[in-house]
Amino acid sequence: MQAQLVIDPRTYRQLKEQMGADFVRELVETYCHETGRLIEQLYQALAAHDSAAFARLAHSIKSSSASLGALNLSQQARQLELTGQTNDLSEAGPQLERLSSGFLKVKRCLEELRDEP
Repeated sequence: MQAQLVIDPRTYRQLKEQMGADFVRELVETYCHETGRLIEQLYQALAAHDSAAFARLAHSIKSSSASLGALNLSQQARQLELTGQTNDLSEAGPQLERLSSGFLKVKRCLEELRDEP
């Protein structure tokens, strides 16, 4: 998989230069674990029709994804955040499925990048 299509190389490179490779490796581990957990919680919030929690969780994914260069995933999370803010989650299911699928691609790419010298 071409990581640059999923992760913005400039953003990732700048983060690595500023924070150091070891820190970024830890950051990737934490991001992958926490984002997976947040997506599970998004599904729970959707099932409970909890728009406020849904928006808050999507906001967290949006911010952390952008900081690692997962800009498309960040934008998807932004759309989910806005959906939650409307208090109408009726159309959120397919959006959440796309986010979840996109996250798996991001996770694979970040793991590839993390393991590069």
